[in-house]
Amino acid sequence: MKKIFTLCVFVFAAIITRSQAVLNEVYPQPGNGYHEFFELYNESNSPESLDNYTLVAYYEEPVAKSGFYVIDLPNYTMPGYGYYTCASASPFDIQDQLGLTANSDWNSLGSCSGLTKWERNGSSYTQVAVPANLNDLFVKITGAGGVFHVFLYKNGILVNGLIAGFSTTAIPAYLKTMPDLPIDMSCGSPDFTINFNSIPDNGIEYLTNSAGSNNGYYRSSDGLCGEWLKSDQPGQHTAGVTNGLAGSLNPANQLSIASVVSQYPSDPSKALLAYNITAAPAGAFPVTVEVYTDLGIAAQWDINDVLVDTRTITSASEGNQYIILPSWDVAVIIVVKSASDCYNKTLPVGNYWSVLPVQLVSFQGNVNSKNKVSLQWRIENNRTVDQFEVQRSHDGREYKTVGIVFASEETDTEDYMFFETISSFEKVMYRLKMIDKNNNISYSKTLVFQNKAVTANSIKIFNNPVVDQLSFNYTAFASRIIDIKIYDMSGRIMMSNKINSLEGNNMISFPLTSTLKPSMYLVEVNNGSDIQTAKFVKL
Repeated sequence: MKKIFTLCVFVFAAIITRSQAVLNEVYPQPGNGYHEFFELYNESNSPESLDNYTLVAYYEEPVAKSGFYVIDLPNYTMPGYGYYTCASASPFDIQDQLGLTANSDWNSLGSCSGLTKWERNGSSYTQVAVPANLNDLFVKITGAGGVFHVFLYKNGILVNGLIAGFSTTAIPAYLKTMPDLPIDMSCGSPDFTINFNSIPDNGIEYLTNSAGSNNGYYRSSDGLCGEWLKSDQPGQHTAGVTNGLAGSLNPANQLSIASVVSQYPSDPSKALLAYNITAAPAGAFPVTVEVYTDLGIAAQWDINDVLVDTRTITSASEGNQYIILPSWDVAVIIVVKSASDCYNKTLPVGNYWSVLPVQLVSFQGNVNSKNKVSLQWRIENNRTVDQFEVQRSHDGREYKTVGIVFASEETDTEDYMFFETISSFEKVMYRLKMIDKNNNISYSKTLVFQNKAVTANSIKIFNNPVVDQLSFNYTAFASRIIDIKIYDMSGRIMMSNKINSLEGNNMISFPLTSTLKPSMYLVEVNNGSDIQTAKFVKL
């Protein structure tokens, strides 16, 4: 009896807080022998390593000197919903609390971390010596402008920032005009460069109150967005201890997003990603959702990841958003950025099909002059395989099972073959539907065989690169309606049109929409049985 299987899709759903550490307390103006400190809070229920985190604090000094202190944080692992305290000494003292223990002393951070000082020198910086036993990391800026400025980065991307004592919610001009600051991270952490002019005004948080003597700033509850308070009495700072449960533990402060991945129907080598923001605080919208291919640190958003899609979502009622991904085995990072940059979230979506145990090593084949098709493939961990369905298509959309090959008793590596003879064709495609012993299903790449004696790619683009009009020559073997699509290099459809073509040579020309920015694109012509493509550059 023939077994019946259902194509599996993999669903990733989460109630997501910022899966990272954020600033939770800053004690910038000690007096009476007290010590400066800052505290981070892990807003995820999973442990979080600080190895790739960087804290940057702006300073000004007499004789028109300015620059930044940079802390390359140590490889300390914060527990889920836990804390990290870094002070100018350990043990350290603050107002009404003496002998506190810090997780780190920034004057003695150890290997693969460190504190450096960078002084502006024209359009660049010079590294200068850090004062011994530094207890003024957070330098108060006098006169017009902000009082304290601190920024937190992860993998070269701004996570969180606070300007306190500033009268408006905009980054001051003296910060925006600072030169780009190169950050040289230690050991295996990625180096990066900070462009202060590119930080949006709503990319950080603000508090207008200036810190008084022996005072600083703290969140009213752990990780609570936009709820910074000035400390004005002893006991309000709670280094390494909760400020009150909120943030990720407060349903009103959560953003919920779900994603579903399935194989793209018309091209099994690609994947279809669907995501949906199912709930979020009202203050989070509109949100910008960006999807990156995960090319850097696995499962972490970093400066090496490549943007493949961006769109704006105005409410949780907008429903599913669909993106064609260039490969079925690509890993992506979904990044949600809110209007206030206060509910930023990241969701890693892994290698979708790697959980399937069928391991296809190779798949190849050929068609001889008598139209005999020969397919060969090799499998590792053959013990997991139940059977293969050999599927054929002539249009890349509808596939028909033309043969079933059952797995052998071999337990490790095994080779398989399939033969058939077909009638005359212009183009024929084959793929393997691979079924394991748990009834999981995966698909191979598609092999495409073109009968060059019957047809060839006849698209010839004129005046390439093009400006605002795409013109090309196309040869049709019969009069029919053709479907023309233009894709960007990430596989998104940018334009679509249907045109009547006549048998023989056709000259096709149409204007390009303003949404096509200068870049490389691909034009596809589909006549129902044959697909031809050509690349062009838009100026």
